[in-house]
Amino acid sequence: MMFDRSTHGGAAIARPLLSILLVLTSLACSRAPEPLSAQTDPRDANAAAETISAADLRVRIGALAHDSMRGRPTPSPELEKAARHIARRFESFGLLPGDGDSYLQTFPLTFSSRGASDGESLTIDGPGGGAIGSEDFIAVPSVSGRATGELRVVDLGAPGVLTGTIALVSVSQSNANAALTSARDLLDAGASGVLFAVDASDQYFEGLRRFFSRERMAVGVPDELIAPTALVRMSSLPAALQSAIGSGGATGQFSASLRTSASFRQDQALNTIGWIEGSDPELRDEYIVFTAHMDHVGVGRPVDGDSIYNGADDDASGTATIIELAEAFASLPTPPRRSLVFMTVSGEENGLLGSAWYAEHPLFPTEETVANINIDMIGRNWEDTVVAIGRDESTLGDMLDRVLEEHAELGLAMIDDPWPEENFYFRSDHFNFARKGVPILFFFTGPHEDYHGPNDEADRILYDKTARIGRLIFFLGIEIANEADRPQWDAAAYRRIVEGAGS
Repeated sequence: MMFDRSTHGGAAIARPLLSILLVLTSLACSRAPEPLSAQTDPRDANAAAETISAADLRVRIGALAHDSMRGRPTPSPELEKAARHIARRFESFGLLPGDGDSYLQTFPLTFSSRGASDGESLTIDGPGGGAIGSEDFIAVPSVSGRATGELRVVDLGAPGVLTGTIALVSVSQSNANAALTSARDLLDAGASGVLFAVDASDQYFEGLRRFFSRERMAVGVPDELIAPTALVRMSSLPAALQSAIGSGGATGQFSASLRTSASFRQDQALNTIGWIEGSDPELRDEYIVFTAHMDHVGVGRPVDGDSIYNGADDDASGTATIIELAEAFASLPTPPRRSLVFMTVSGEENGLLGSAWYAEHPLFPTEETVANINIDMIGRNWEDTVVAIGRDESTLGDMLDRVLEEHAELGLAMIDDPWPEENFYFRSDHFNFARKGVPILFFFTGPHEDYHGPNDEADRILYDKTARIGRLIFFLGIEIANEADRPQWDAAAYRRIVEGAGS
């Protein structure tokens, strides 16, 4: 995508004295042109920051989290209403549209569900084998079809050639996520089907059954290469096969026949994206992306007669702050040096879907995206404390510390993530930027008793604190945008997050 960027040359000014003309000409030729805006005037920055107000946030969060928005599930008419409302705000501020001439990026969704139970079966052929009872295996909604072949115990790190076989993967509670996301690699290696042998508690296995019994949402369109896939309780397999799995031994004496049934339907959702072009000819082709998710979980189980899960903190607080940031930056007489992108995404509650789509279909080059600042749940808990997850992973943390020192008037204290066991790093949209190599900061004030409940209402937001966090992010954005050098990853964090190589 290309943009027409006009440049304005200075008009020649006639001088009556030739010597003055020669001096001016010499100076012009002897030094490089100054960037249009080396720094943002602090007076302009302070005035713009003051537009991020508790009063504005109260109105914006109140509208997004109103009962009439019915919890903004993905997809829904109410979520689309929110997306289009934000697009109108971006346009009114003078932001450029992010996707061609539109502020809306549409992305496809696929809903999958298990088909008829009489279309599902699993048989193990070999010593002690036979049909596996329906209570001991779970067909994953992947495709309607049948796979037969030799069972091959698979090492996920090096599956080898699996042509004509059914891959057999051992799954425990500790490696379930990694294993269940590996089906694509196994199919690419030639497997005609995949069996995940689950060695976990009955409670965990039944939790998986409930999960896969529900209709599931994924970003994109159905993949025609998906093969029959199922989970099977380890204890239901023949003893010799269990032994082979445990030792990594050969399973040539075992084969399997797996039949699954599934149905699919398609829909779509929206991300809203606007941007401000940077003022520096050298740096305007680099981007800082500010994100928050505008969706929530919709209507759920009633609690004290209330079934609308409003999502005021999660994440109307972040979405409203994105709108406020866009307005504040747009009010600057001269934009910062780098370009600024403001994005509210859908489908975060369903698996970071909108940001996942953007990460694979970026509207601004990923390699030129120097930072992602993500805002999710900044309206509750402490009056003056905020967490910036990822601050120890890149030089963004040092920049944030400088901004906090320079703006003590904000009265904010930064602390490290006090909930490492919750793995919040992997549970919001910054993760899809980090895994693509973009340095990130995730601003967050933590879970509370109303998390994903109908009492996450607008009247429980700490508006003054939310506004001060918004101003902090605004000043940080100016710092990142005007800094000569890009933010840099910590080497160990890069290996762990981007390369997946561990610390």
